[in-house]
Amino acid sequence: MANEPPKKTPPPRFTLPPPREQSREQHRNEPAAKDPGHAVHTAQAFEPPADRNPFRRHSLRGRAADLALSATQVTPLPGKFIFLGHLTTIYAAPGTGKTLIMIYILLESIRRGLIDPDRLYYLNADDNSLGLATKTALLEEAGAHMMAPGERGFQTRDLEKLLAEAAEGGFARGMCVVLDTLKKFTDLMDKKRSAQFAQSCRLFVSAGGTIISIAHTTKNDNADGTPRYQGTTDMLEDGDASYVAQLFNPKSGAANKVVKFTKLKNRATCPEAVAYTYAVERGLSYEGMVASVQPIDPDELDDYVPHKEVTVEEGPVINALMKLIESGAYEGKMALARAAAEECGVSQRAAIGILERYTGADAKDHCFWTMRRGQRGVQKYELLPPPEWT
Repeated sequence: MANEPPKKTPPPRFTLPPPREQSREQHRNEPAAKDPGHAVHTAQAFEPPADRNPFRRHSLRGRAADLALSATQVTPLPGKFIFLGHLTTIYAAPGTGKTLIMIYILLESIRRGLIDPDRLYYLNADDNSLGLATKTALLEEAGAHMMAPGERGFQTRDLEKLLAEAAEGGFARGMCVVLDTLKKFTDLMDKKRSAQFAQSCRLFVSAGGTIISIAHTTKNDNADGTPRYQGTTDMLEDGDASYVAQLFNPKSGAANKVVKFTKLKNRATCPEAVAYTYAVERGLSYEGMVASVQPIDPDELDDYVPHKEVTVEEGPVINALMKLIESGAYEGKMALARAAAEECGVSQRAAIGILERYTGADAKDHCFWTMRRGQRGVQKYELLPPPEWT
């Protein structure tokens, strides 16, 4: 037995597997060890530097003083329904006298020292050559600026870029820009386009500027007979104040027009309504009409009747104008209107109104023809293709 070999220890039935590496999820959920040297890292240790936050580079913290210096003091102009430092839109039908009254307000503001004329820019995109020359002379005499498409390299499509450059360059503060009319600078029927344009205007105003836009009302009034603004609601929503103008019949025998501006929206203490009157005697010059503008109490209009143009059956006049334009036999607004009036048995004034009403650049805007100026400023009309052709 002494020579018996020693017994071998039998191998274990199983061996423990090597320790598995914990997943990140397990490591994150494991309670912290009591030993501070083995403490699990907290989320705070993984937070990136605050200065790398993408919002940080746009923060205005520390620029309050600069913004106060660049801000424009909100100041009411004569009539107290248009304010410096605001985006205001005035809606009115053609022939109401909106441009006339606006020029009166601007010239009166300059006279009272409320507007620096060298910082006033009137963008006239809705006038003929004579009207442009007349209005330019009026503003030039007061020291203000007039701009028009096709003159000195300016085009309506340049406006948004100019507004951005003025805002970014620090020029917007104290500037007053008047847009006449709004539809020449943006597509009011396109929601996306008009919203983008309204935002460009808002950025300019936020930089200390003032924008006054003149827009048209629709051909169809509201159910209560009041004028209805044209286009989407973007300029209303993004603007500070909006008014709609309505023409009233003057008292019997008076050679004047009466216009009432009724508030649609405002973000300031603006009156519910303001009113103006101006003379329209035969032979009175445009300068004389501007000089005749006078504010009146809107409550005095309770006895006045809203003005309604004498309507004619538009269909026959439109068809006659389209045939005359297509024939190419007539050039100029007066010649076209006179021929259509004689053919349809209506007044020349009614024919001119229809010719102007349906002149535009796009058939989608309910226009039938477009107009361009030829030699010696003669107005030449061309038919627009129907919307389905475009």
